Amino acid sequence: MSFNNNQLLQSPPKEVACSSRFPSNLAEIFKLRNIIQRKGVIILPNVKSLSLQVKCPKSKEGCKVIEVLKQLPKHLEVCGYVPIPCPNECSDILLRKDLPHHLSQICTKRKIVCCKCGEQVTAEREQEHLHKECPMVTVVCQYCQIELLRNQINSHEEFDCQRVIVPCQYQPMGCTTRLERCEMSQHLQESIQQHMNLMFNILMQLSSAVQNIAPGALQHFPAVPQSHSLPVTSSEQSITNLLESLRIGVQQGMNVLSNPTPVPYSPDSNVSSVEGFPEPVTGSHSHGLIERNISEQTQVAPSISYSSQQSNKDVEGGAYVSVQQGYELKSLKDQNVTQDESLARHEHQIDEIRGRNDNHEKIVKDLNKRLKMLESTINEFEGRTCNGTYVWKIRNYRKYRREAEIGDTTAIHSPPFYSHFYGYKLCIRANLNGVDSARGTHLSIFIHFMQGDYDDILDWPFNGRIILTVIDQNPVCELRHHVVETLISKPNLAAFQRPNTPRNHKGFGYMEFLPIGILDNSTYVRNDTLIIKACILPNG
Repeated sequence: MSFNNNQLLQSPPKEVACSSRFPSNLAEIFKLRNIIQRKGVIILPNVKSLSLQVKCPKSKEGCKVIEVLKQLPKHLEVCGYVPIPCPNECSDILLRKDLPHHLSQICTKRKIVCCKCGEQVTAEREQEHLHKECPMVTVVCQYCQIELLRNQINSHEEFDCQRVIVPCQYQPMGCTTRLERCEMSQHLQESIQQHMNLMFNILMQLSSAVQNIAPGALQHFPAVPQSHSLPVTSSEQSITNLLESLRIGVQQGMNVLSNPTPVPYSPDSNVSSVEGFPEPVTGSHSHGLIERNISEQTQVAPSISYSSQQSNKDVEGGAYVSVQQGYELKSLKDQNVTQDESLARHEHQIDEIRGRNDNHEKIVKDLNKRLKMLESTINEFEGRTCNGTYVWKIRNYRKYRREAEIGDTTAIHSPPFYSHFYGYKLCIRANLNGVDSARGTHLSIFIHFMQGDYDDILDWPFNGRIILTVIDQNPVCELRHHVVETLISKPNLAAFQRPNTPRNHKGFGYMEFLPIGILDNSTYVRNDTLIIKACILPNG
């Protein structure tokens, strides 16, 4: 099949997915081209076609790029509308343009920094890291319920926690007691005799077994000092030396017992020079004696002496007491070392806590100071913006009233307020149980002038009117009867002069503003709140 240019141009046009228009019989041409390629024939590209302007294949997804056909592959490598898999292998496939946002905000495999310890973890493991791994997260000890950082909890449970169940330190010798750490000290004090018996039984077992070892084996034992049978009053150093000698002998004896191979006898070896053990017995007697139980070994014990001149009574007396004292001393030393280490850790932790506490106290003081300044600023601003009409709510009225009756707080003052933004600064004083001749019978209300920021530009003494009102809080508006009194300034009175102190000691008002009997049995006090309103009206 062959096509010439005229046939190609005369075929009806056909539009394909990329919006290009080609002859309708182009498919047959492509089939022919594939046949030719299979036969090894190379078809050169149409240079004119490669120069055509085409739309991006992702135009339907939103790409607006129109590119030369031969440059289209390069564009597709950077096209924002091409779907690509997440490089973090999170299984999401998204448009290339959405990749930065996905990697920084959405991807579950993205790396984030732990807010506690600063370690990098994947987003999907953040909660698991915080709940199970993070060393700086506060956790609760499962035994004593104290809160500690996770990296301190293991050390706490191993050394310090008083509620952890621990075995007795004489467990290797047969003590099966397991108690809370806080009770172990009492157990050690109460069970000294029991622990000494356990150690003595082990020593007797070992001694009985050593008697039956082949004679040549004893040449490996060190010479034991002849001072084994120390009196009860011997020095601490002697007890320590005895304990160390016994420890070495016990260890080497156990090594010999664990080796079933007989040790050859050497005639030249001075076996009897090893004090603390008798002359060796025959081999047949050795094998039978090792297999005996503890009761049988106890029967052999009286024949053992720690020196060639000592009797059986010395073994059970002086040697036993010496061993007992040695282990008691070692136990006390171990306890002291453990307690010293624990005390050092606790002191270090206390120093850290004190340092943090001091820092927190400074921060709290600073915050309280700032809070007071902020409250003062807010009250100042509210007072300035009231434009001369100030409403004062006295909450906890009954509490203040009782304090006034017993004389603890006879007068209370309102927050300061202004006649206008740059005007006179005033406050209201209320004597809830009255004052002077009105004490116990009437509510007394007064106005006090205060030092303000703009007193230098104001007219003094104050000239004008002040309207004081006790608000009736009856829910029915038609039944409300407010108590209103109007003050006319008197320039000759000290109360209206420019203040020389933060608050003028002289006030002006009414000692008998409202009878207390009416006040307490009406709707002037509602929800334990009394409301007083002041309206400042300067002249001019």
